[in-house]
Amino acid sequence: MTSLLPYYALGVAILLTIGETLVVIRTNKYWPLSLDDYLACALLIYTALTFEQGSSQILMLIAWALMSGNLYAMLFTRMDPNGGTRERLGALTVMLALSLTGIVATTAHLLNQ
Repeated sequence: MTSLLPYYALGVAILLTIGETLVVIRTNKYWPLSLDDYLACALLIYTALTFEQGSSQILMLIAWALMSGNLYAMLFTRMDPNGGTRERLGALTVMLALSLTGIVATTAHLLNQ
């Protein structure tokens, strides 16, 4: 049975790449701060395309963890009552939920092999 996980990873990576690019273009965000997000997306895309290799599945879990950590930091920095900007909290919450779902799905896939 073919797993839907690579398609899910591709979808989330493409969504985050487009979203991050729009933020960089439309705001005054300092572009190097986006490099870690692009790295996580590139890693997810690579692992989705090479999913049948066992090492790619472990690497996908690492990519999800990297993405989740980045999104967690962005979300809670913006929620900081002493200086958080409150910008794009909804989008960050959704993306964090998607990445955590990726962690759970990848872990479940690895355990069921």
